[in-house]
Amino acid sequence: MTKLARIFLGMALVTLAATGCGSSASSADKSGGSDAPLVLRLADPYDSTLSDAAALQWIVKEVDTISHGKLRIRIVYNAAGGEIAGVEAQVARMVENGQFDVGWIGTRAWDELGLKSFQALQAPFLVTDYAILDRIMTGPLAGRMLAGLPNRRFVGLMLVPDLMRHPVGVGRPLVSPADFKGARVRDIPSRATDALLRALGAVPVHVAGSDFNDALVHHRFDGQELAIVDSYGYVATGNVSFFPKVMTLFAGRHSFDRLSESQKAVLREAAVRLRRHIFRISENRLIARICSAKAHGRVVLASSRQIAQLERAARPVFTLLERDTLTRNLIVAIRRLKASLPTPPAITAPPSCASGTGPPPASGPARSASILNGTYRWVLTAAAARDFGVAATDPANAHYPSISEAVLRDGNWIWTNGGPADRGTYTIRGRTVTFASRGYGTALSFTYTRDDDGTVHLRAVQPMNPGDEWVWSGGPWRRVGPPIATR
Repeated sequence: MTKLARIFLGMALVTLAATGCGSSASSADKSGGSDAPLVLRLADPYDSTLSDAAALQWIVKEVDTISHGKLRIRIVYNAAGGEIAGVEAQVARMVENGQFDVGWIGTRAWDELGLKSFQALQAPFLVTDYAILDRIMTGPLAGRMLAGLPNRRFVGLMLVPDLMRHPVGVGRPLVSPADFKGARVRDIPSRATDALLRALGAVPVHVAGSDFNDALVHHRFDGQELAIVDSYGYVATGNVSFFPKVMTLFAGRHSFDRLSESQKAVLREAAVRLRRHIFRISENRLIARICSAKAHGRVVLASSRQIAQLERAARPVFTLLERDTLTRNLIVAIRRLKASLPTPPAITAPPSCASGTGPPPASGPARSASILNGTYRWVLTAAAARDFGVAATDPANAHYPSISEAVLRDGNWIWTNGGPADRGTYTIRGRTVTFASRGYGTALSFTYTRDDDGTVHLRAVQPMNPGDEWVWSGGPWRRVGPPIATR
């Protein structure tokens, strides 16, 4: 798991920073006169580094552009905090009770609130490629799903596709029913997803964001359902797609009803424009990216027999979902649509990707960690990101230039800027420094040189995820002082 390296390839979008304009007051802030923009506060359950953040930031920009600055959206990241696992359902509740005007959550979470109009998207092994997902998102089926929201105090604005979700093992692959039997698999709380994991013989595990690092380090789960691009350091089953991740942009009924017709039209136009930017991507491209020698990833493929066994084991989930009439009708419609499309290309992965390759062990004599003691800052720029091969559409790169700060003290490091501090240890052997993260269970090695003024230059020991390489070594570490107190 990387700190900032999230890759968004599902939308042809140029990532832009959220405007952040307007007051932090509740909805419809017009303080400043009748010509002041109307600012809607949007609750995002996560931070700006997830793959779907690029689409949300694009939407924010489009609303500002279409309205000529008269209607703006202010994103509040981590709106529900990190203390509970079900932050997506909690964000919906916060919008429902008026704490926020607009929300942004995965369709998977709505069934936690008893709303079932999106459950067809969670039907196991039904929507398994981007061609069918594209047709669903740009056709009438998306509207039928969104129409289920007004049954509560919500108004559905648009559905936004993200990436397919795969079984991803921690230390071992998940490719057959035998692998799933008794395995503890982390998922985002969803009744449909939990039902699928139980049908496969696994135990669903819900972990709050603030507890994730500890749960990973202490082996409290054996796998996760994740996108391919989030599987660095794990073992992804590339040709087993549970279902797609789809995001919902929605408003609270009270906030929406306060909008004028022209303001509602702005949101509708943003949805239309968004649909024009959706395009079909290739899972094989994602696999090739993380299987490259430099990126370092592990992808295994299930046999046709194993896939058939998994699909057979999941059949009871359809029985459960199809008790709801709308869900049953949507599943039928998706199957018909799927049958009308060409067979998608087979998922492939280089055989070498199954075993993965790690960086060579550091060589040379052990050295005192104190030789690098200090407080360091380094600047990440857009131009340097391109040099490192980090995609311009990566939401992690939305705020250039950005300044990172870390403190190194006697073998312990802490990342001190932005959000909860990341911590870990470091060791020095020869001219190689290795940073081990307490949270993510990973270790990154860099050769280093040091200037007379204390500036440190890091060069990644390959293979390494390019996002990690970029975040850690995208600029020279300027020593700005001794190791400051961090507690």
